[in-house]
Amino acid sequence: MIELETSIHDAYSLEVKVGFKSDKIGQQAEFESNTWLFIPNSLDINASTYRKEQFYSDVKSKIRFITPTYLLKEIVDNGAVPLNNLKSALNDVLTDDKSDMDLLMEYEFQLKMFMAIFRSALRDHITFTKKCITTEDFEEQCIEFVAIVDNISIQFRAIRELIDNIEEENEIRNFYEFADEYLSYAIIHQIFNFLERLSVEQYKSVYQHFVGLISREKEYMRKQNYLDIIKGDKENNQKVVYRHAMLDKYIESDLVLTSNKRRDEDGVIAQQIYYSLAAGLSMIFATVIAFSFQQKYGNFTMPLFVALVISYMLKDRIKELMRYYFIGKIGGKYYDNKTNISVKEQKIGWIREAIDFIAEDKVPEEVLNIRDRSALLEIENKIHNEKILLYRKKVHLDNKKVIKESTYAFDGINDIMHFNLTRFSQRMNNPYIAVYTLDDETGEPEQVLADKIYYLNFITQIKYDGKVDYKRFRVVCKRTGIEAIEALA
Repeated sequence: MIELETSIHDAYSLEVKVGFKSDKIGQQAEFESNTWLFIPNSLDINASTYRKEQFYSDVKSKIRFITPTYLLKEIVDNGAVPLNNLKSALNDVLTDDKSDMDLLMEYEFQLKMFMAIFRSALRDHITFTKKCITTEDFEEQCIEFVAIVDNISIQFRAIRELIDNIEEENEIRNFYEFADEYLSYAIIHQIFNFLERLSVEQYKSVYQHFVGLISREKEYMRKQNYLDIIKGDKENNQKVVYRHAMLDKYIESDLVLTSNKRRDEDGVIAQQIYYSLAAGLSMIFATVIAFSFQQKYGNFTMPLFVALVISYMLKDRIKELMRYYFIGKIGGKYYDNKTNISVKEQKIGWIREAIDFIAEDKVPEEVLNIRDRSALLEIENKIHNEKILLYRKKVHLDNKKVIKESTYAFDGINDIMHFNLTRFSQRMNNPYIAVYTLDDETGEPEQVLADKIYYLNFITQIKYDGKVDYKRFRVVCKRTGIEAIEALA
């Protein structure tokens, strides 16, 4: 199964998260996706102005395991796998007399996994709570949420008693305190995001419950000397933001897979073979001309000299024409890059990717139907064709190796791509256009500033296990950045 999510990462960057999940336990799985990007002609983005190297420099990717799924209450109750795994790993470290680094690394891994699972479960529980229809159900869910989070905090922080006698700056203590600080940060951050999106009625009904939880966490942070936001203290708040970003990366680090991107060998070898064929064919042409004129006019004659010069000139042109011909033939069969993905130095799969600008007649009919241009756009497209960029990706995942390398059952990976659109905005018009209308009261002409926007349409074809699915979305942007992302049916 493949899941695709999009969001705005920053003013000019689009985040596309593709989740590759395999339900074939202990088997290998392959996924394939093709994305067509339809670009307005006015942006002047084409094969001549936007090369492959520029595309790959605009794209920043990371590959990580999909966080194991647990309900919030299951983290410390109902089996409590994350908490029990953590306690077991800590006990192994504390009873170890040989300072085994593998045991210490496993303890650190379990701390990170506990926090990553907590963050994911926290977000999922909040999403579920937002869907409550009645005020009574909503308030009941919020009260339960606060109680569960309090219980998780208490149970996790009870572990501190086991390491209180360990000296300061010891790694066992440091790892725990990093996770403990992150726990407070995750709770406060998620709750504030939740409250910000509530209606006035919802906000009033649950405000006191959440404020109490936030106050308890902030008091705990003060006692532990953890950095926290202070209104008006610019330097302190800069440090807080920086530290939270570092903690985020630290907690996620064991989920992020080691990746090694390089040019795809199959494509490089095929390209060189075809280039050699082009050179050979051009050489055959030049040699045939030379032999023919030599046989007819003899050695060291003016006709032979002219024939050699012309054949040499044509030889280079034929070689270039053949190279272009072969490039067109192999373009859709091979890939630009291959990324090996591994965990604990064990290769568990690979990702191949390629991009090419293609003509509209190379786009499948079903994709053009999904594109569904308006009548006005279709007329404009007859004059200035949209440019179409095809991004192909193929993923191979060895699920058996994934399971073997961890105490958790990871069911897939997320390929998270940040696509920077700065180059696309360089040819855009001013972000606001002056237009006029009549004032409702005076009837006089009145100037109104309207946004000058552009649409980038994305259609993704997803292939897995013999099934094909399509996703469509468009990015609304202007010269000052991305305005919105719209999911389209």
